[in-house]
Formats: sequence, structure tokens, C-alpha cells
Amino acid sequence: MTPTPEHEFLLAAAPLDEVDDLVLAELRDLYAHHDPMPGDLLDRIKFSMSIASLEAEVAEIVSSASLATVRGTEYDRVETVTFASDGLSVMVSTEPSGAGRADVLGWSSEGLIEVELRERGRTRTTTADDEGRFTFIGVERGLVSFVLRRTDPEAPPVITPAIEL
Repeated sequence: MTPTPEHEFLLAAAPLDEVDDLVLAELRDLYAHHDPMPGDLLDRIKFSMSIASLEAEVAEIVSSASLATVRGTEYDRVETVTFASDGLSVMVSTEPSGAGRADVLGWSSEGLIEVELRERGRTRTTTADDEGRFTFIGVERGLVSFVLRRTDPEAPPVITPAIEL
């Protein structure tokens, strides 16, 4: 039987049946085996949604000592990364601090800004001192991003791309 457009329309409008469930299960297994979902995809989706909800500016990475690859099998740890956006720059550096954790040391070009660290399901906030220094101790390794809020209430927050610690 050669399907006609009318037949395909009727099939598309019909509720899912056992044959549909079987085909969808086989497709799911095929993709799970040959092109599995990246482990950090959910974190990246949350990051994208955060940017949209904050109506924030996104800082660009302007330099890094080394960055972790996202889908590769070999990882280099982030040592120092500098972000910049709209006259604000922030450099963060990491130091190991125990199994699976790192201390984050940061310097911003403006002092007294609020710095928010977003890690998996957790948010920490601190304020940079008057010289722009801030620290987060014992951060769980994984994807993190920073949200920077200036003292000027008219300035939009700046959010950094997610980096792998």
C-alpha cells in the first residue's frame, strides 16, 4: 500500500498506539546508543533560561589559561578565565581544595559588585571588596557561571558563559 497524503494526515491525527510506542522506543534506544545526550545538557538549558529570565548581558570569555572541552573525552581544568562585557571585566582563577572541589578566586574591574556563583542546583552570593576581590571556597567541580550585579540599579546584570571547573 502506498500512503497517500490523506492517509498520512489521518495517521498523524490519530492517537498514539502500540506500534507508535514501539517505533519511538527503538528510536530512543538508537539515539541513546549512537548519540547520547551530553551529561551537562540540563545545566546548559538552565543557564540559557537564566539569561532569558534575567534579561542580562552576556560576558564573553576574553582569555583563558585552559578550558575544559565540553564533549571530548580528555579534560583540561580551568586555571584562569577572564570575562568582559560593557566595561566590566572579571578574572577568575581556581585552586584545588579537596576531592572534587575547588576554591574560586576572583577579581572584578569594579569594586563592591554583587557576585553570584551558580553551580548545580545551588547559588552562592558574595560581594567583591572595594578593590574587586571575591572568593568562593569549596566549589563543587562541574559547570558554573557567574552573575554580576553592579551598584547602579539601572545597569543590567552581567552573566558569564558556563565554564567547567
